[in-house]
Amino acid sequence: MRMRRQARNLCELDDYVLQDIGLTRAELLWEAAKPYAPRRVPGARQLPPLCIAAVIAAAILPLEISAAQAQLVRAQDAASLLGAERAQGVVIWSHGRSLVQESSLDPTPEYIDAFRAAGWDTFRLNRPSITDTLTASAAALADEAEALKRSGYRRVVLAGQSFGAFISLIAAGHSDAVDTVIGTAPAAYGSAQSNPMGYILNATRLYDLLGAVRRARVALFFFKGDIFDPGGRGPMADQVLAAHGLAHLVVDRPAGLRTHWAGAGAAFAEEFAPCLVAFAAGNGLGDTLDCRNVGSSARRAGMERSPTPPALRRRASYPPGNSVSVIDLQIGRREDVVPAVGGR
Repeated sequence: MRMRRQARNLCELDDYVLQDIGLTRAELLWEAAKPYAPRRVPGARQLPPLCIAAVIAAAILPLEISAAQAQLVRAQDAASLLGAERAQGVVIWSHGRSLVQESSLDPTPEYIDAFRAAGWDTFRLNRPSITDTLTASAAALADEAEALKRSGYRRVVLAGQSFGAFISLIAAGHSDAVDTVIGTAPAAYGSAQSNPMGYILNATRLYDLLGAVRRARVALFFFKGDIFDPGGRGPMADQVLAAHGLAHLVVDRPAGLRTHWAGAGAAFAEEFAPCLVAFAAGNGLGDTLDCRNVGSSARRAGMERSPTPPALRRRASYPPGNSVSVIDLQIGRREDVVPAVGGR
């Protein structure tokens, strides 16, 4: 009974724990599948035959998924790709990461379609979960960004959800080829439920990554009701990016968009997609941006957009001390974020 309980616990280890003990999930599954030999060999790392359920689950995955490494695939029909010379730029979207399903099968969010409609080529980086780590996946993403820039694309945008947002920011800290990062609900260290003592790293590690971005402009979205969010990240992210001198857009808890997955749907795309397309294109705006100004630029460029929603118009009445790059639609003011992030 005790051994079965240990096996279950090992199966449920989050990625941040595996990083701390120096194992990837693929290595864990490989070691767990080996016959158990209690004899100790000096210098060797041995694990008992635990996590059998996880091994079986990995075995029944489609062969092309369980065996593959990260792959760059089209997010649109091949016939609609414009190529490096004709496209406005290129977008690579990166999905999140789940321990209970294969996130590489998740659909591309609807806001990415707005880039295609505006003359951008769109791709996604599919990463099988058993080989998906922050270090390896971010390196693969940076390599793809550099290859696309060398092929002639004028602008390279890395967009990502949750874990995908984290690796996009890491890649932007490794490569000058990245022009823009779009991150929705960034997270990589569990939730308030799965890692109540450690999910604060979704804040503190995020700030470190923002401070390491080389040159890309950065757009971040945080949503109310996100169990992966320790709180207070919007104002703090704005401060880090402003101190780093990067053009940025931080949208904090927009009205009507709730939970960790709010960035995937039609409501998010309708409200923010034109803003993000214009943000990625630059449009001659200053270093500090907000969605009202970017939306206006999108309209000036002839992009279709409905009138500015009432929630965004309220932003104009915020106190004078607020940075215009932070759009906190929920409270309309800055928070004292030090208690929220544990006094980083």
